[in-house]
Amino acid sequence: MQVAHYIRERGFRRWYERQLIESHAWLVTALLAALMALAGVEALSVREGWLEFAWSGAVAALGTWLALQAFVRYRQNMLLAGFVCDQASCAGCGRYGFRAAEGEPPLARPLRLQALCRRCGHRWQVRLEPDEPEA
Repeated sequence: MQVAHYIRERGFRRWYERQLIESHAWLVTALLAALMALAGVEALSVREGWLEFAWSGAVAALGTWLALQAFVRYRQNMLLAGFVCDQASCAGCGRYGFRAAEGEPPLARPLRLQALCRRCGHRWQVRLEPDEPEA
């Protein structure tokens, strides 16, 4: 629902740009956290004492956890942005981008938004939730 609200308020192109910026911020976070995890692993040594060993292990574990969480967020944001982007071209005139049709709330699951071409006025539905992969 947040996606539909943001697109309705600010437009598809701004939403898409923000998704890409946010996604890449998560990717940078994942890489920095991976470096943190590697630094923690590198510092592991029993010679320094058990307290230093525990501290280094905690830094490595926290870095690993943070890197995984950040990468999952990066992947989710990029998949959503790509999924909606693939539906953003008008079938009538081929123009990229759309605006949300006024006065129509998003439809129920799977969440859809009524799109309106700014050039030719063609209407189509844009799905805002990718299909769940089958287990």
